[in-house]
Amino acid sequence: MTRSADPRAHPDIALPLSQLLAIRLWARQGQRARIHQARQGRLGRQPGLNFRELRLYQAGDEVRHIDWRVTARLGRPHTRLYAEEQEQAHWLLLDLSPAMYFGSGSQLKARLGCELAAALLWQGEKQANTLVCHGIETRHESQRDSLIPLLETLCHHYEAGLDRAPLPNSLAQTLARLSLPHGARLTLISHHQPLDQGLCQQLQRLGQRHDIHYWQIRDPLEAALPEQGQLAVQSGKRSGWLDAGQPLFRRRYQAAARQQADACQQQLLPLVQRLYRLNNGLPLQRQWQEAGCRLF
Repeated sequence: MTRSADPRAHPDIALPLSQLLAIRLWARQGQRARIHQARQGRLGRQPGLNFRELRLYQAGDEVRHIDWRVTARLGRPHTRLYAEEQEQAHWLLLDLSPAMYFGSGSQLKARLGCELAAALLWQGEKQANTLVCHGIETRHESQRDSLIPLLETLCHHYEAGLDRAPLPNSLAQTLARLSLPHGARLTLISHHQPLDQGLCQQLQRLGQRHDIHYWQIRDPLEAALPEQGQLAVQSGKRSGWLDAGQPLFRRRYQAAARQQADACQQQLLPLVQRLYRLNNGLPLQRQWQEAGCRLF
C-alpha cells in the first residue's frame, strides 16, 4: 500500500523560498503606478520637513522659521531648525488567519497574500521594513540588511497556518498590540470581509498617526457562482449544497455579493488612505504588471 502524497507539497499549495526570491525579477521593474488603487480614502500625511532643534536666531535664518512663542517667553529671538523627512518606515501586516486558506481555483488567498507581501518588500527594499504575520504565532521581524530573513518568515508562517487551527487573537487584537514608530506607514493584507467593530476602532486609532494602505484578496467564488454544478457549503455545524445551475439563484447570489463588497468599501474608505483589491483567480504577476489590482 503506497502512502498518499503530502498535500502541502502540491505545487498549488507549497510556497518555497525560491518562489518569493524570483518575485524580485519583476516586482522592481517599472513603477508601481501601474497598480491602480481601488479607491482613494482619506488624505494622509504629507512628506516634508521634520523639526530638528531650536536655537538662537542667527543672521541669515529665515524669518518664517522664527518661533515667536519661545521668543516672547525668553526675550531673545529663537529659530526652529528643520531636516528633510527621511524615508518613511514601512510596517507590513499579513493576515494568515484560517479564512485566508481558501481558494476556489489554483491558489489559496494566503499564498497570494505572501507573494504580494514579498513584491511590496522587494519594491521597498531600501525602506525600513518590518513584517508582522497574524497567525498561530504573531511576531514581527525588522529588516536588517537583506530581505531574505523576512521572506523566510513568510514561508514559515504560511506553512504553520495550513492546519487552519483557530487563532488565539483576532486581527483587531494584533493591531492593538502594534507600536509603530512616528510617521510609519502601515500596509495591511487580508481577505475580503466586512469589518467588525473592533477592527474599525483599531484602524481609526492607527489612522490618526499613520497612513494605512489596505489590500483585500477576493476569490472569484465570493463574487459569482459558476454556471453549473453543485457546491458543498458549511456554516458552523450545518452543511448542505448550493445548486449553481439555477440562473435566478446565481443572480441573487451575485447581487448579494456586490452589495457586501460595496458595504465593505464604504466601511474602509474613511479609515484608510489607499484601498486595493486583488483577484485570487489571477496570478499576482499579471495583476501587478497589467494594473489589475483594482475593484472588480
